[in-house]
Amino acid sequence: MASLGGRTALDIARGQCAYACVMGNDQQNGGFPRESHASVRRAWLRLSLVFWLVLHVILTGVAMVDGWENGFTFGIRCVMTSFGLSMTWLISKAVERYSGARFAVLATMVVVMAAAIATVHYIISYYLFRLDMKNISPMTLAESLRGILGWTECYAAWGALFLAQVFSLRIIERERQLSELREQAYGAQMRALRYQINPHFLFNTLNALATLIEEGEAKNAERMVLSLSAFLRSTLALDPMQDITLAEELDIQARYLEVERERYSDRLTVSFDVPEQLKRARVPSFILQPLVENAVKHGVGALDQAVRILICADADRNVLSIHVENDAPEPGRPSTGTGTGLKNVAQRLATRFGDQASLNSERTADGVFRATVAMPLRYSAA
Repeated sequence: MASLGGRTALDIARGQCAYACVMGNDQQNGGFPRESHASVRRAWLRLSLVFWLVLHVILTGVAMVDGWENGFTFGIRCVMTSFGLSMTWLISKAVERYSGARFAVLATMVVVMAAAIATVHYIISYYLFRLDMKNISPMTLAESLRGILGWTECYAAWGALFLAQVFSLRIIERERQLSELREQAYGAQMRALRYQINPHFLFNTLNALATLIEEGEAKNAERMVLSLSAFLRSTLALDPMQDITLAEELDIQARYLEVERERYSDRLTVSFDVPEQLKRARVPSFILQPLVENAVKHGVGALDQAVRILICADADRNVLSIHVENDAPEPGRPSTGTGTGLKNVAQRLATRFGDQASLNSERTADGVFRATVAMPLRYSAA
């Protein structure tokens, strides 16, 4: 079991999600979670019913004042009101589909759709009203442009009101998530010492310390205590709401592996191969911990031979890939692990980065077991 316990990994993942909401992380894609689409549909229904009912009453009243309203024209107006209602539903579906886009993109899309729909609306209404001979004037270019412009303004006005509701719902949803997830993240921080450290790891480390003391290896015991102290200090100093640089994450893993190296003596060899420029990249805190612990547990911890653990990183375009490798052969006895550590890492990546991040594990042709974390490449401002 990785030192990031299941509950803590999930809590930190939620904290990272809250942080992404606050910072407006582009990969969170600012769109709506699935359950919020129902709110968008309800917003469309309420707004459309009120908007078209009011417009229908106004146009009917104007026609009555002009003295040419009758049952036939009223029926045509009802048909065109229903048409308008269905077209605003079409606009709302487009906005819902691209709800994660920037406001300028959505506004442009709404205006373009409003102009296209207004053109169709004007043409249909023109010929329908000609059936009652109430509209016998020819369809001149000037009259057509005025009519299309008038209906474009109506659809665009509806679109502006609808976008205002959509972005209001987005803000409300984010504030609600932020409130819940921040509370969970701070709760995770308070439980950090209890859940982030694997009880078996602490138990085995203390046993190893006791053995060193009994054998008179005071210097080795002191070195292990200092390594353990540095690692514990690192875990307590972390804020689960904040990302850290890859250099800081590697330092934490180096402290952890230093403790394990004291336990396994010359059976564990550790090396790092990370370009200097990538050390400024930002990553979720403790994202490598379960992978490193798995490498120790299923590598040197499961075999009676020397094992080399390598942590390396590379970047391809805007994707950062971090690899945790060990050259241990497949153990002869079945693994007692549950895979919770890897699941927690995958869940944290999905929560934070969506489809832009992944976790893959494989055994290469030369027998090296490799776990790879891929995520968007983001650099620290410093």
